[in-house]
Amino acid sequence: MAGMSDSLVTTGFALGNVASSVAIVLVNKKVFAGGFHFPCTLSFFHFCFTVVFYKLMAACALFEVPNPDLSQFEKFKVGFVGVASIGFMNVSLALNSVGFYQVTKLTIVPVTLVISYMCYGESTSNKIKLSLAILLAGVGIATVSDVELRPLGLVFGIMAVLSTAVFQIWQGTKQKEHKVNGTQLQHSVAIWQTLQALAAAAVFESVCYTPPPVGACDSATAFIMEAMDPISGTAKMQTLWLVLVTCFLALAVNWCSFGLIGRTGPITFQVVGHAKTCLVLAGGFVLFPNPNMTESQMMHNIAGVSVAMVGVILYGHIKYAVSADKDDCLDCVCPGPIVRMLDPKYSSVNDEETAGFIAASSGKS
Repeated sequence: MAGMSDSLVTTGFALGNVASSVAIVLVNKKVFAGGFHFPCTLSFFHFCFTVVFYKLMAACALFEVPNPDLSQFEKFKVGFVGVASIGFMNVSLALNSVGFYQVTKLTIVPVTLVISYMCYGESTSNKIKLSLAILLAGVGIATVSDVELRPLGLVFGIMAVLSTAVFQIWQGTKQKEHKVNGTQLQHSVAIWQTLQALAAAAVFESVCYTPPPVGACDSATAFIMEAMDPISGTAKMQTLWLVLVTCFLALAVNWCSFGLIGRTGPITFQVVGHAKTCLVLAGGFVLFPNPNMTESQMMHNIAGVSVAMVGVILYGHIKYAVSADKDDCLDCVCPGPIVRMLDPKYSSVNDEETAGFIAASSGKS
């Protein structure tokens, strides 16, 4: 019974993680479409709820408050990149389609590997390069066919990918350096991130630099004040309620991610991640259709996303096979010469030996 109970709890956390992660992207897009196009302010609200989340977890003895040997400058630096990552991602979501936003997130993996190679000399295998080439080919197809893509949206999409890649690299290096897990590191920088997001919101989104006679005031403060008008602010008040919903969704994402950590293996994490990607893309097509997109363009966009997903799934499969010291699908289906080209460990094996080795390995599995 205990095993069944644990299984049900794990399944619940996995489903909750998928549902909340998909919902927060789609509701954020709805918030931006409703006129609250203030991603820094939205990020500040989310960070406030994140701080409260960790305080509640600590108060309930569900979370061990870490004491990592990080200086305040290190916390500031890691927090700043994290804020930049979330802020640029929100700006990208506000300016671009849900499809392009999600496709850019897929490119974080190859960009992270490139930065790791350039800065730390970490190389990767030919099989990983092949999977990433497939991923990037799909991203290229989807990007070319996206009629909503604008130069400014592309710039912020690139900045979001770069900042997120650096943040993920720093998360990995700081965790190893200070012997903490990702949740504990996030807790350590949460206050800094909240203050940084507040500063960005105050400077860029809370003040009207254009006087009212020249142009209408477009700021988060003005939006909130106008929403308080019982006569003309009904639509904006509905958008503010959605902002509150995204804050609770952010808590749900944190809670479900926290509950999922340590309960599942790499395969489950991959399945959960792929499910979120597919559902976000499907939700974007259904809830935010582009009337200017022709059927041909939509098919190209779907084809590009599908190709990119093949690359993502192949990447995850290869990484898992390497960690489990097993043969991957490329070893099982590719001819001997291609296997030897992709994997140096087969370089001295002839075609007959490669085929026999793969057959024997397949029989064992």
